[in-house]
Amino acid sequence: MSSLVIDMIIWILLVIGVGFCLVSLIGLLLFPDTRSRMYTAVRASLIGISSAGLAVIIYGLNALQTSGGNQYLTLLLHMLILIVIVVTGNYIVSRIIFEKIRPLEEKSKVKKP
Repeated sequence: MSSLVIDMIIWILLVIGVGFCLVSLIGLLLFPDTRSRMYTAVRASLIGISSAGLAVIIYGLNALQTSGGNQYLTLLLHMLILIVIVVTGNYIVSRIIFEKIRPLEEKSKVKKP
């Protein structure tokens, strides 16, 4: 059984994670151009996933300390791998989108004399 302080930290981190992921979704739906959508989606989703991942890591460490068992060690390892994959994927996708829209922005700029 975990302590009340650990449970409160986990719940707060989960609420923050869900909140930022909702901000990311709303930003994708509302913003008109690709650059602002990309900025909102990458930043807010990284904060949301990191917060939820930290909640899982805290839970796993607390459960490993109190009851032991390989399942909590496996949970921690899987969560760390998931965070690395999501962060790397977000970075790669944002770079690809940025490279695709850069030529479009350069074409749309009007040169003033």
